[in-house]
Amino acid sequence: MSLQYKTRLFFLAAMIGLNFSFLSAEGWTASQKTFLSEAGQLAALQKTYFQQRVQSDWKGMYALQHPEFQKKISFEEFQFFDGRVVYNYRDGASQHLSGGMTPPLAFIKKNPGRKDALGNPQPRFYRWYPNPFITIDSYALEKISISENGKYAMVAVKLKGKEKLNTAMVRDNIEFDIAKPHVDYWEKVAGQWRITVLANPASISGGSKIPYFIPNSNAAWEKVKFIEIGADKLAMKP
Repeated sequence: MSLQYKTRLFFLAAMIGLNFSFLSAEGWTASQKTFLSEAGQLAALQKTYFQQRVQSDWKGMYALQHPEFQKKISFEEFQFFDGRVVYNYRDGASQHLSGGMTPPLAFIKKNPGRKDALGNPQPRFYRWYPNPFITIDSYALEKISISENGKYAMVAVKLKGKEKLNTAMVRDNIEFDIAKPHVDYWEKVAGQWRITVLANPASISGGSKIPYFIPNSNAAWEKVKFIEIGADKLAMKP
């Protein structure tokens, strides 16, 4: 095969690859533009939601929760459990949170804040993880996956922060950098993206204890077909 022929094949393959790229710089279809636009909205919402959690902006976080979640979980409950509460936490064994019984709803409504040993009010902080010695301060967007029907979405990020070893255990001040994968699940409700309804973590397939936000039917979620858009594609303009 001559060098000239090989060169022609190389350029032909390159042209085909450009033409069939889902998010190529040229030749955008209406469908592609729609998905990219939705991904842009989700990226902006993800940034807002991240900052709200870092700053423990309870009203902002609660406003982004799914309407069905808000029907079941009041603002006071959401704050009382540091943002880590499932929509059906009072059902059966779910009532046991953090090693103790769940206090009555009336008590939570009257005492959504935190108090120290002397009864003085203390601010509540959003808890990313059960481990209180982990702090998150930034993130890197990795990819956004949107269902083909445009109803569901997953935003995958890499959370960055610090983890401090419990001084009561190690008798020293030891802190190190961490980077943890994280996924936020969104659903479009009445034209607005909202964090999906929380399910009981114990009911998630595989017995996972991680309280991810997922739709009511995990089995249905797993069958959804998604279109993935990498973070690098969001910088491209049609």
